[in-house]
Amino acid sequence: MTNLATSTTATRRIEWIDALRGLTMILVVFSHVEVHGYQMSVSVVNQFFMNFRMPLFFFISGFIAYRSGEIWNLSHYRQQMLKKARIQIIPTLFFGLLFAITVYAHREGLGTTDSILAFFDSKTKLGYWFTIVLLLMFVVYYTVSLLTARLKTRHRQAVLAIIAIVLFLVSLEMRTALIHSAPARWFCLYRFMLYFQFFVFGNIFSCYKEQLFHLLGRPNVIGAIILLFFGLYIAKCFLPQTPFGHTFAGVNTNRLLTEAVRYLGILSLVCTFRHYSDTFSSRTRVGRSLQFIGRRTLDIYLLHYFFIPTLPMVGLFFDNYQNITLHLATTLLLALVIIGICLLLSGFIRTSPTLAHYLFGVKTTPDTNKQDKHISN
Repeated sequence: MTNLATSTTATRRIEWIDALRGLTMILVVFSHVEVHGYQMSVSVVNQFFMNFRMPLFFFISGFIAYRSGEIWNLSHYRQQMLKKARIQIIPTLFFGLLFAITVYAHREGLGTTDSILAFFDSKTKLGYWFTIVLLLMFVVYYTVSLLTARLKTRHRQAVLAIIAIVLFLVSLEMRTALIHSAPARWFCLYRFMLYFQFFVFGNIFSCYKEQLFHLLGRPNVIGAIILLFFGLYIAKCFLPQTPFGHTFAGVNTNRLLTEAVRYLGILSLVCTFRHYSDTFSSRTRVGRSLQFIGRRTLDIYLLHYFFIPTLPMVGLFFDNYQNITLHLATTLLLALVIIGICLLLSGFIRTSPTLAHYLFGVKTTPDTNKQDKHISN
């Protein structure tokens, strides 16, 4: 197993983290091919991936966001906020509105004005909710970091954890109001409150990664986490699925199991990728491929909706003929083709430093070859 210090590139990137993010991006496109392309009910395969896919994305963002010894003052706060706002807002509005007035408008038979209004009114921003939610997470994280700059690191992490828990509990209690309230829909507040816990989890994990990796690096611990993940996932599948969840002694066991499975899924993949960090390093073809996708996640996320084909007959086929192997292979292949198209288009757009800077958040440098070394969290 590669030592943490030697598994990073010259830019201090952790290679297996980039590879893990690449896998997560593939799973995102896989899901969108099924939901938006096949237009089918959520399959068994996708239900399994849903347990950890988006939580893992936010975990990685929180993990990378932590920087040991970072000094917070008003100047640094303004700089970080402006940088993050530029990276998250401009690309989202550009590609989101472009998608709305072209692909979405054609598919739904809407005019330009109606499609733009649909984008802003949609609780998912027609799929472009992720960058908005991530921006809100960074706003809270940066603000807490500034206000607690004089506190010890563990106290700052405790404040973040308390905020994450409160937001999660409020999201459960006010789910209906958050989904149907117009202001809440505009800022995707429900998803922000639901997923912020995983951003904080990743941030805390990064802060204490040496101790945690030492603990989780033990073979018996890794095995126990993976077995517990699958055990609880199977248990969750057998619980009655009611609108309010199955309750035992006043506790919603569906919700408890769902969150437990999400955390265990994150830990299972983090432990596995770190344990096999040699396999996911830049010295292997698999590692290089996943890392390249992982370092272009923003590009792929913004572009892939344009290239998802509408294939309802394929969805009908898989609904009627349950074949997990064929479903997984077909959808994965189509997802990889879409990702390949996105990467080609991304590479073309990135030939312009100005477009790369404003549309994909690439740091402006005199040497354009250095663009690939930068990625927005």
